[in-house]
Amino acid sequence: MNILKIDFHSLRNEEWFQFMTEFKYLVEKSTPETLGVAELFTLFLTNYADSDTAAELIRKSPETAKMLEADNKRDATFRGFADAVASYANHFNADKQRAAEDLAIVLDHFGNLAKKPSNEETAGMYNLLQELNGKHAPQVQLLAIADWVQELEQNNNDYETLVKQRNTELAERPKVRMVDARRQTQDAYRKIVERIEALILVNGADAYAAFVNELNTFIKRYNNIVSQRQGRREASKEPQLPNNSSN
Repeated sequence: MNILKIDFHSLRNEEWFQFMTEFKYLVEKSTPETLGVAELFTLFLTNYADSDTAAELIRKSPETAKMLEADNKRDATFRGFADAVASYANHFNADKQRAAEDLAIVLDHFGNLAKKPSNEETAGMYNLLQELNGKHAPQVQLLAIADWVQELEQNNNDYETLVKQRNTELAERPKVRMVDARRQTQDAYRKIVERIEALILVNGADAYAAFVNELNTFIKRYNNIVSQRQGRREASKEPQLPNNSSN
């Protein structure tokens, strides 16, 4: 039984800190004494506290308040779009009813994006918009809700722009110690992981299975966030084919 590797380098600060918070909670739930990492966990907590201090500077960034406002606007638009689709579910026109049913299936696939963490919402929203502007564009046009899709896309782009602006702002602030705090906390994390994997070899996996399985679930989720973001970057580099369709 092995603990999966995680791509810390590609995680944004808020994503990274959230992962470390979830890891901290998981160790405390299992107890560091039971896991045999009490001394190493004490060091981790010290470094984590430094990370929290650095993260507080991020949370107080002027751009953070703008991001929250933009995120709330995006959530409201998403809910409005979902309601618009649902309103056609019982339409007297059979074609419009089928179009609404098709779009409802797409929405069910992505789930309630408005309730997901902001980074997951951005990625999910991008993929949803790919569907709405691509394969399911005819249904959107038939129901005359393209303006909702355009607004949703604008909201999502506005939020992502604010994220980039905040990252630029923080990079220019010399007092932010997040780079050092991340490195030290990651070192402490890796020492804990190495100790647990060594203990598994000595004592067997039974005592650690629940902890490792839950941690690996966290790691898969965050690695997936990175993969989706990299996929969007690659997709944005692809040349756009000319639209030869006529009205």
